[in-house]
Amino acid sequence: MSWSLRTPWLRARQAAWRRRADEGGELLYVAIGDSAAQGIGARMPAGYVSRLAERLDRLSGRSVRTVNLSRYGARLDDAIAEQLPRLAALEREPDMLTVAIGANDMRRFDADAFAASFDMLLAGLPRHAIVADVPCFHVGPRELDAVVASRVIEARVRAAGLVFAPLHRVTEVRRGWGSFPEFAWDQFHPSALGYRVWESAFAGAVNRRAKQLRHR
Repeated sequence: MSWSLRTPWLRARQAAWRRRADEGGELLYVAIGDSAAQGIGARMPAGYVSRLAERLDRLSGRSVRTVNLSRYGARLDDAIAEQLPRLAALEREPDMLTVAIGANDMRRFDADAFAASFDMLLAGLPRHAIVADVPCFHVGPRELDAVVASRVIEARVRAAGLVFAPLHRVTEVRRGWGSFPEFAWDQFHPSALGYRVWESAFAGAVNRRAKQLRHR
């Protein structure tokens, strides 16, 4: 499908996220990422960001405003150049922040450049940020690069003292024909069922963050 045909649908999705950002809430949840953070492949609110916002609301006992800074097609350097400045410009530091970026970098992967850029990204995040590695690509050279990238991300997230979400591991264990329903029509983006798997990668960290925020 051409970009021109996608555009109206993408604009509608982006407008929906802007409306979500305008809603009030006691807690502020911010997401950095790419099309997966937009929930592409599933109808709103079935994406993992919406699910994590609902989880935070339910477990903290406090209402949640969601600001989704992600962009369709974003790569790691796009998150640094575009999304980090928007994060810094927010009226206050988010109470919870999730990051899932890097999958689009597997199209042309350089491990050293990727590691250096990821360090730049991490330097702009709050200490409580929850940062995922890249999802499993199941087969082919991109999956080989995804394994390397995921190791790079985990090592740097832990060294920076931030919170790691094991997205590659939870998607890798789903590998095989049984995972077919977890993908959208393009067999790249997750379906609504697939986003439940993505949610599970963040769930433990979000549960702990919600417990902390419940007592503030």
